[in-house]
Amino acid sequence: MGTTMSMILGLAFVVLGIAAVMLQAWLWGFPMTDDHQSTAPRLWTNIHRVIGLSFVVIYVIMMYFMLPRLWMYQVELPARTVVHAVAAIMIGVFLLTKVAIIRLFPHFGGALPKLGFGLLSCTVILGTLSLPYSLRAHGLGGVNLSGEKLERVRAIVAELPFEEGTDVDALTSQSGLEHGQSVLTHKCTLCHDLRTILAKPRTGASWYKVVVRMAEKPIIMGEPMTAEDIGPVTAYLVAITPDLQQSFKRKVEEQKEKAKRVAEVAKVGDDAAADDYDAAAAEKLTHELCTQCHEMDEVAAHGGDDRAGWAEVVRRMVEEEDAEVSEAEAPIVVRWLAETYPKGSGSDSDSDSDDAAAGS
Repeated sequence: MGTTMSMILGLAFVVLGIAAVMLQAWLWGFPMTDDHQSTAPRLWTNIHRVIGLSFVVIYVIMMYFMLPRLWMYQVELPARTVVHAVAAIMIGVFLLTKVAIIRLFPHFGGALPKLGFGLLSCTVILGTLSLPYSLRAHGLGGVNLSGEKLERVRAIVAELPFEEGTDVDALTSQSGLEHGQSVLTHKCTLCHDLRTILAKPRTGASWYKVVVRMAEKPIIMGEPMTAEDIGPVTAYLVAITPDLQQSFKRKVEEQKEKAKRVAEVAKVGDDAAADDYDAAAAEKLTHELCTQCHEMDEVAAHGGDDRAGWAEVVRRMVEEEDAEVSEAEAPIVVRWLAETYPKGSGSDSDSDSDDAAAGS
């Protein structure tokens, strides 16, 4: 299945799943007759059935393509793929159970809302794990180079040690790049997660070496990469490298910014927030920042501490939990915490509660 069709079916699957469960919840509110027949509007009941049937059809199609791919993996499945597969299988279990209750065991009808919630949860999980990468792959597949960008790709590809007579123009044409994208999403992903493949940018020569090395590896199941695939997929990877570079740069900048904030928090001392300190504003700021990840009772559970101790807690929150505490906000938060929960107050087991506060 191509990335475009996978993306369309995935979006439709999530939308239909949410619509079916929401509609079921509404229809379930109508009273039942003495012979166990719903008094819900017939039109909306039929619409719910059509949506449910469409959901099942898409599920069967997606499982038809997914299950064989699981058997083709030659390495340990990534954690994201495992969760993806478990969620997909659980949807099937929920669907079969729901059909069995409706057709054979109506006395268990009270469990249908819970099954519906289970279906909704698994559908959302499945969509969250699949759609971002499907959308990314689809967007990268539509490479349309012109002018300076096309010349860059051609110049790089022309320098690579392909077989003599390789048509560089054909490799960098729209059809050639689409061929390369198809190889990446259908053959390379037999052994590798797409996220792993596109983790960082590479030079043209480096992409070529990686592709050749992967092509030489034996394939136990599935369609192997052929010699004709090496050129197109290499050209495609060269073409999308600038996009990967931008993403990689953004990640590096975020890491640098985080490291800078961690270092600034570590410098917070006894003179933290000495100028123009407003206790009420500091309390509001601290609550806004801390409650993004946990309740304030987790802060109280840390027990009392001095400014150095609270600065260490805030530093760990920034470093380990990606807390969005700026350089200017850190001294204010630390001072408020030190004054509100001074050393010697609260829990006596500071070391244990410290870990609880930092890990929440």
